[in-house]
Amino acid sequence: MISPGKPIAIYLLWVTFLSILTVTVNAGDPNPKDTLSRSTLSVTPRINSTGHFPFTGALINHHINADINIFYERRPVGFFVFWSKDLVEKSIVNYLQPGVFATLQLSSKLKVRAFFGYLLSQAESFHDPDSDYYTAGTMYLDLGHGFRIENTALFYDLTQGTKFADRLLLVWQKGKVKVDFYLWHRMVLNEDNHATSAMLALTFPQIRISNKTTLLFSSSYQAYLTANRPSWALEKGFLFSLAVPIAVVN
Repeated sequence: MISPGKPIAIYLLWVTFLSILTVTVNAGDPNPKDTLSRSTLSVTPRINSTGHFPFTGALINHHINADINIFYERRPVGFFVFWSKDLVEKSIVNYLQPGVFATLQLSSKLKVRAFFGYLLSQAESFHDPDSDYYTAGTMYLDLGHGFRIENTALFYDLTQGTKFADRLLLVWQKGKVKVDFYLWHRMVLNEDNHATSAMLALTFPQIRISNKTTLLFSSSYQAYLTANRPSWALEKGFLFSLAVPIAVVN
């Protein structure tokens, strides 16, 4: 059995690792100009070949689906609204996820962000019974030369049987081509239920439509590394996405 303290211990290790990075990363102090309040507002509609959960590392079904992300930030706080819709039939891919966040810039290369929000499951109605709160913390580390690391510790279903997912993202960008490697580890507190999956994604050079709008196409392959996985998740598969990021305010 997994004790409730085990995911908490993992989260504390993550915070400790972050503290060490804060001291050891020789990135200098943030540029004072970067600490000024600036408003950012972006809207990103996207269509996907496969239903998926971006933060728990699961492909759900082979239905074409669409999502939209509205992101607003005025440093150091902001909010977002993410909505996902299965275009074939009602499924667990249908959900609405609003959230708020605060960002702390620790150096020119390192920042952390804390999230809190609510996920409305919409497989049957606007607010299904399994809807619940979530919270998360993310570290962003710019290594230079096109390399970046992100790590997100996510606690969700907070009132109905807390679950924990850790997402490690390694990013390499060379010119206009970007390669992402994801590694997820998911567990259910108080249950011997662990699952690990990974994904390799390639984002092709953007096509600029206007000064504020671009077109992005990405191709990904995801698979579980463990025999155990959620009953509703596919063992492996491809995910193709076409996104249209719109920088409303930047």
